[in-house]
Amino acid sequence: MENLENSTDCKETASPLNNSGSLLNNTDSRPDGRAMGFVLVHAGAGYHSESKAKEYKHVCKRACQKAVDRLRAGGMALEAVTAALIELEDSPFTNAGTGSNLNLSGEIECDASIMDGKSLNYGAVGALSGIKNPVLVARRLLSETQKGKLSAGRIPPCFLVGKGAEQWAISHGIPACPTEKMTTMVAWCMWMNRTISRRKNHLDAHWKWNLFHNYVEYSPNIDI
Repeated sequence: MENLENSTDCKETASPLNNSGSLLNNTDSRPDGRAMGFVLVHAGAGYHSESKAKEYKHVCKRACQKAVDRLRAGGMALEAVTAALIELEDSPFTNAGTGSNLNLSGEIECDASIMDGKSLNYGAVGALSGIKNPVLVARRLLSETQKGKLSAGRIPPCFLVGKGAEQWAISHGIPACPTEKMTTMVAWCMWMNRTISRRKNHLDAHWKWNLFHNYVEYSPNIDI
Protein backbone atom coordinates (compact mmCIF):
# COMPACT_ATOMS: atom_id res chain seq x y z
CA MET A 1 0.00 0.00 0.00
CA GLU A 2 2.87 2.40 0.63
CA ASN A 3 4.06 2.45 -2.99
CA LEU A 4 0.67 3.35 -4.43
CA GLU A 5 -0.99 6.67 -5.05
CA ASN A 6 -4.14 8.13 -3.46
CA SER A 7 -6.67 10.98 -3.92
CA THR A 8 -9.15 12.75 -1.67
CA ASP A 9 -12.05 12.14 -4.06
CA CYS A 10 -14.15 9.24 -2.90
CA LYS A 11 -15.33 6.92 -5.65
CA GLU A 12 -17.66 4.06 -4.83
CA THR A 13 -17.30 0.68 -6.47
CA ALA A 14 -20.09 -1.86 -6.68
CA SER A 15 -19.63 -5.59 -6.35
CA PRO A 16 -21.90 -7.80 -8.50
CA LEU A 17 -23.16 -9.35 -5.25
CA ASN A 18 -23.48 -6.28 -3.08
CA ASN A 19 -23.09 -2.55 -3.15
CA SER A 20 -20.72 -2.28 -0.22
CA GLY A 21 -17.40 -1.28 -1.72
CA SER A 22 -15.75 2.13 -1.46
CA LEU A 23 -12.51 3.40 -2.94
CA LEU A 24 -10.59 6.48 -1.88
CA ASN A 25 -7.81 7.75 -4.12
CA ASN A 26 -5.54 10.48 -2.83
CA THR A 27 -3.04 12.52 -4.84
CA ASP A 28 -1.84 14.24 -1.67
CA SER A 29 1.56 13.30 -0.36
CA ARG A 30 2.79 12.57 3.15
CA PRO A 31 4.66 15.18 5.20
CA ASP A 32 7.93 13.66 3.95
CA GLY A 33 6.83 13.98 0.31
CA ARG A 34 6.14 10.30 -0.36
CA ALA A 35 3.00 9.28 -2.24
CA MET A 36 0.29 8.12 0.16
CA GLY A 37 -1.02 5.02 -1.63
CA PHE A 38 -4.64 3.94 -1.98
CA VAL A 39 -7.20 2.40 0.32
CA LEU A 40 -9.81 -0.13 -0.77
CA VAL A 41 -12.48 -1.33 1.64
CA HIS A 42 -15.43 -3.72 1.35
CA ALA A 43 -18.07 -4.74 3.86
CA GLY A 44 -17.47 -8.49 3.67
CA ALA A 45 -18.56 -11.42 1.53
CA GLY A 46 -21.96 -13.06 1.63
CA TYR A 47 -25.49 -11.69 1.66
CA HIS A 48 -25.97 -7.93 1.97
CA SER A 49 -29.44 -6.47 2.37
CA GLU A 50 -30.30 -3.97 -0.34
CA SER A 51 -32.23 -1.98 2.26
CA LYS A 52 -28.96 -1.33 4.09
CA ALA A 53 -26.86 -0.44 1.04
CA LYS A 54 -26.64 3.18 2.15
CA GLU A 55 -25.29 2.18 5.58
CA TYR A 56 -22.75 -0.20 4.03
CA LYS A 57 -21.43 2.55 1.77
CA HIS A 58 -21.23 5.04 4.61
CA VAL A 59 -19.22 2.74 6.85
CA CYS A 60 -16.86 1.90 3.97
CA LYS A 61 -16.34 5.61 3.28
CA ARG A 62 -15.60 6.27 6.94
CA ALA A 63 -13.14 3.37 7.06
CA CYS A 64 -11.35 4.68 3.96
CA GLN A 65 -11.21 8.16 5.43
CA LYS A 66 -9.76 6.89 8.72
CA ALA A 67 -6.97 5.16 6.81
CA VAL A 68 -6.24 8.19 4.61
CA ASP A 69 -6.16 10.45 7.67
CA ARG A 70 -3.50 8.20 9.22
CA LEU A 71 -1.43 8.32 6.04
CA ARG A 72 -1.75 12.11 5.81
CA ALA A 73 -0.49 12.35 9.37
CA GLY A 74 2.62 10.40 8.40
CA GLY A 75 1.43 7.01 9.61
CA MET A 76 2.58 3.77 8.04
CA ALA A 77 0.42 1.42 5.98
CA LEU A 78 -0.14 -0.98 8.90
CA GLU A 79 -1.47 1.87 11.03
CA ALA A 80 -3.82 2.94 8.23
CA VAL A 81 -5.11 -0.60 7.72
CA THR A 82 -5.69 -1.02 11.45
CA ALA A 83 -7.62 2.27 11.63
CA ALA A 84 -9.84 1.25 8.71
CA LEU A 85 -10.59 -2.17 10.18
CA ILE A 86 -11.43 -0.74 13.60
CA GLU A 87 -14.06 1.40 11.87
CA LEU A 88 -15.53 -1.71 10.22
CA GLU A 89 -15.43 -3.71 13.46
CA ASP A 90 -17.18 -0.92 15.38
CA SER A 91 -20.03 -0.68 12.87
CA PRO A 92 -23.21 -2.60 13.74
CA PHE A 93 -23.81 -3.18 10.01
CA THR A 94 -20.79 -5.41 9.34
CA ASN A 95 -20.25 -9.03 10.34
CA ALA A 96 -17.08 -8.19 12.26
CA GLY A 97 -16.72 -7.12 15.87
CA THR A 98 -19.85 -5.32 17.08
CA GLY A 99 -22.91 -6.60 15.23
CA SER A 100 -21.37 -9.93 14.24
CA ASN A 101 -23.56 -12.98 13.72
CA LEU A 102 -23.79 -15.18 16.80
CA ASN A 103 -22.61 -18.79 16.82
CA LEU A 104 -24.77 -21.73 17.95
CA SER A 105 -24.00 -20.92 21.59
CA GLY A 106 -25.02 -17.29 21.20
CA GLU A 107 -21.44 -16.01 21.34
CA ILE A 108 -19.51 -13.76 18.98
CA GLU A 109 -16.38 -15.34 17.50
CA CYS A 110 -14.26 -13.26 15.14
CA ASP A 111 -11.30 -13.74 12.83
CA ALA A 112 -8.81 -11.04 11.87
CA SER A 113 -5.46 -10.89 10.13
CA ILE A 114 -2.96 -8.29 9.00
CA MET A 115 0.23 -8.59 6.94
CA ASP A 116 3.29 -6.44 6.35
CA GLY A 117 3.73 -6.39 2.57
CA LYS A 118 7.48 -5.81 2.77
CA SER A 119 8.52 -8.54 5.19
CA LEU A 120 5.45 -10.78 4.63
CA ASN A 121 5.21 -11.17 8.41
CA TYR A 122 1.65 -11.39 9.65
CA GLY A 123 -0.52 -11.62 12.73
CA ALA A 124 -3.86 -13.40 12.88
CA VAL A 125 -6.56 -14.57 15.27
CA GLY A 126 -9.42 -17.01 14.79
CA ALA A 127 -12.62 -17.80 16.72
CA LEU A 128 -11.76 -14.96 19.09
CA SER A 129 -14.40 -13.99 21.65
CA GLY A 130 -14.46 -11.28 24.28
CA ILE A 131 -12.43 -8.65 22.38
CA LYS A 132 -14.10 -5.62 20.79
CA ASN A 133 -11.50 -5.11 18.04
CA PRO A 134 -9.87 -8.38 16.94
CA VAL A 135 -7.64 -6.52 14.47
CA LEU A 136 -5.82 -4.96 17.43
CA VAL A 137 -4.84 -8.43 18.58
CA ALA A 138 -3.67 -9.39 15.09
CA ARG A 139 -1.69 -6.15 14.90
CA ARG A 140 -0.08 -6.77 18.29
CA LEU A 141 0.86 -10.31 17.28
CA LEU A 142 2.56 -8.91 14.19
CA SER A 143 4.41 -6.34 16.29
CA GLU A 144 5.64 -9.03 18.68
CA THR A 145 6.92 -11.24 15.84
CA GLN A 146 8.88 -8.28 14.46
CA LYS A 147 10.77 -7.99 17.76
CA GLY A 148 12.53 -11.29 17.18
CA LYS A 149 12.78 -14.47 19.22
CA LEU A 150 11.63 -14.88 22.81
CA SER A 151 13.70 -16.26 25.68
CA ALA A 152 15.33 -19.66 25.13
CA GLY A 153 15.12 -19.08 21.38
CA ARG A 154 11.36 -19.49 21.23
CA ILE A 155 9.52 -18.20 18.17
CA PRO A 156 6.70 -15.77 19.08
CA PRO A 157 3.23 -16.82 17.93
CA CYS A 158 1.76 -15.24 14.82
CA PHE A 159 -1.65 -16.99 14.78
CA LEU A 160 -3.74 -17.65 17.88
CA VAL A 161 -7.30 -18.95 18.20
CA GLY A 162 -10.07 -19.32 20.73
CA LYS A 163 -9.56 -18.87 24.45
CA GLY A 164 -5.80 -18.77 24.09
CA ALA A 165 -6.07 -15.78 21.75
CA GLU A 166 -8.35 -13.99 24.20
CA GLN A 167 -6.01 -14.65 27.15
CA TRP A 168 -2.99 -13.50 25.13
CA ALA A 169 -4.78 -10.29 24.14
CA ILE A 170 -5.75 -9.43 27.70
CA SER A 171 -2.25 -10.21 28.97
CA HIS A 172 -0.89 -7.72 26.41
CA GLY A 173 -3.13 -4.88 27.52
CA ILE A 174 -6.04 -5.23 25.10
CA PRO A 175 -9.25 -4.86 27.15
CA ALA A 176 -11.89 -7.55 27.27
CA CYS A 177 -15.43 -6.88 26.07
CA PRO A 178 -18.33 -9.25 26.86
CA THR A 179 -20.45 -10.58 24.01
CA GLU A 180 -23.60 -8.83 25.25
CA LYS A 181 -21.97 -5.43 24.73
CA MET A 182 -21.14 -6.33 21.11
CA THR A 183 -24.47 -7.96 20.25
CA THR A 184 -27.00 -5.92 18.30
CA MET A 185 -30.75 -6.51 18.41
CA VAL A 186 -30.70 -7.59 14.76
CA ALA A 187 -28.04 -10.24 15.42
CA TRP A 188 -29.82 -11.45 18.55
CA CYS A 189 -33.19 -11.76 16.78
CA MET A 190 -31.60 -13.71 13.92
CA TRP A 191 -29.94 -16.07 16.39
CA MET A 192 -33.13 -16.51 18.40
CA ASN A 193 -35.23 -17.26 15.32
CA ARG A 194 -32.71 -19.84 14.10
CA THR A 195 -32.43 -21.38 17.56
CA ILE A 196 -36.21 -21.74 17.85
CA SER A 197 -36.41 -23.22 14.35
CA ARG A 198 -33.57 -25.66 15.04
CA ARG A 199 -35.09 -26.80 18.33
CA LYS A 200 -38.51 -27.14 16.74
CA ASN A 201 -37.05 -29.41 14.07
CA HIS A 202 -35.31 -31.40 16.78
CA LEU A 203 -38.54 -31.72 18.78
CA ASP A 204 -40.46 -32.75 15.66
CA ALA A 205 -37.92 -35.50 14.97
CA HIS A 206 -37.99 -36.57 18.63
CA TRP A 207 -41.81 -36.69 18.61
CA LYS A 208 -41.89 -38.77 15.41
CA TRP A 209 -39.34 -41.20 16.85
CA ASN A 210 -41.38 -41.63 20.04
CA LEU A 211 -44.54 -42.16 18.00
CA PHE A 212 -42.81 -44.85 15.92
CA HIS A 213 -41.27 -46.46 19.01
CA ASN A 214 -44.63 -46.63 20.80
CA TYR A 215 -46.31 -48.03 17.68
CA VAL A 216 -43.73 -50.83 17.43
CA GLU A 217 -43.89 -51.52 21.16
CA TYR A 218 -47.65 -51.98 21.13
CA SER A 219 -47.70 -53.83 17.78
CA PRO A 220 -45.35 -56.79 18.36
CA ASN A 221 -46.36 -58.52 15.13
CA ILE A 222 -45.45 -55.60 12.88
CA ASP A 223 -42.94 -56.42 10.15
CA ILE A 224 -40.17 -53.79 10.05
